[in-house]
Amino acid sequence: MRHLEMLAQNLCRLGSPRTDLLIHLIQFNFTKALIENTKIFGLTSNDMDDDALSPFNTEGPRKHDFQAFLPESLRPTSIQFSTPHHPWLDLLPSAQMRDNLISAGESYDETRLCLDMKGCGRIRSERSGIIIWREPWDPSGWEITEAFAREWGWVIWNCHDLFRSTNHWRQQRSERPLFRVS
Repeated sequence: MRHLEMLAQNLCRLGSPRTDLLIHLIQFNFTKALIENTKIFGLTSNDMDDDALSPFNTEGPRKHDFQAFLPESLRPTSIQFSTPHHPWLDLLPSAQMRDNLISAGESYDETRLCLDMKGCGRIRSERSGIIIWREPWDPSGWEITEAFAREWGWVIWNCHDLFRSTNHWRQQRSERPLFRVS
């Protein structure tokens, strides 16, 4: 990942960013965002094991009281406390998105969702997945692509924070809004 980041920075400095790098940068930024949010929670690779449970669903002593230090966007919802789920869902900065996914249980293909979020699943295109423009814990820096919204509409249902941020980033490129926000 460091190699890709250095390559992209060098090409931008030369004034010749390559469009074929866009897909890789989207994938890189999404992965980097989840890693950064994992660090905010103080989770290790063992804590993210396939069978791991969210720290909001475990009893007993905790390593530290990380909850008090979480950014507002990563603070747990009542559904996160009441419904057992994997900790990767806690890393998403949209409370409504987390609740939508946790409420769906195991009714969806988690691997396919992750690949599509990253922009390297079935809905591959120059702009697919979720694009991260700012700090990973800040939902105003997350942009939902049109392809992702079409394929995974139920995941982003009622995610007004992501609707606003998506429209903002699209407006920066003089593109039409993707979502109607009141």
